[in-house]
Amino acid sequence: MNELEKKIILTIFTIGPTFISKLANRILENQQNVKIAVDKLVVTGILERVENLMVSYKTKDNNVVIKHRNHTYYDLTKAGKKVAKTLPIEENLEIREAFKTYNKSLQNILDNTISETQKTYVINFPYSQETNIKNILQDEFFNLEKEYGTTITLRGVISKEKEQLLSQLTNVVILRS
Repeated sequence: MNELEKKIILTIFTIGPTFISKLANRILENQQNVKIAVDKLVVTGILERVENLMVSYKTKDNNVVIKHRNHTYYDLTKAGKKVAKTLPIEENLEIREAFKTYNKSLQNILDNTISETQKTYVINFPYSQETNIKNILQDEFFNLEKEYGTTITLRGVISKEKEQLLSQLTNVVILRS
């Protein structure tokens, strides 16, 4: 489990259910990176989508706010709560206040900051290669945007090592954006 995933787990454990853009702003992280981490935590059973229409969360002063859910909210599962209780709380873990400090321009700066090693890829391949692609990408496969047509198209961030392995397969086209 990486540091961002730990930060997400501890934040949701502290404040309750939240949605991706608000979570990214509260922990000062790139929204796309938070989405990828949340998707992985959902696949591993640590987080789950909130199903009910009303959601409650805590403010910095431990006040509880109840709000109608107009985004996709995520909360810890029972297993996720057990994991959260075992994680040490970092002294430098800063959870910003939900509304008072929400700064759209700051979030735009964070969201547009992508490191040199992170590039979005478009991977196009025939259905016959799907098993090979899944074997190479493993967990990353589930985090990529998928489009099924006459071929399968994946969009998202992959590592250079995985790109090299994919390029060795026949009938696989990889484009960097």
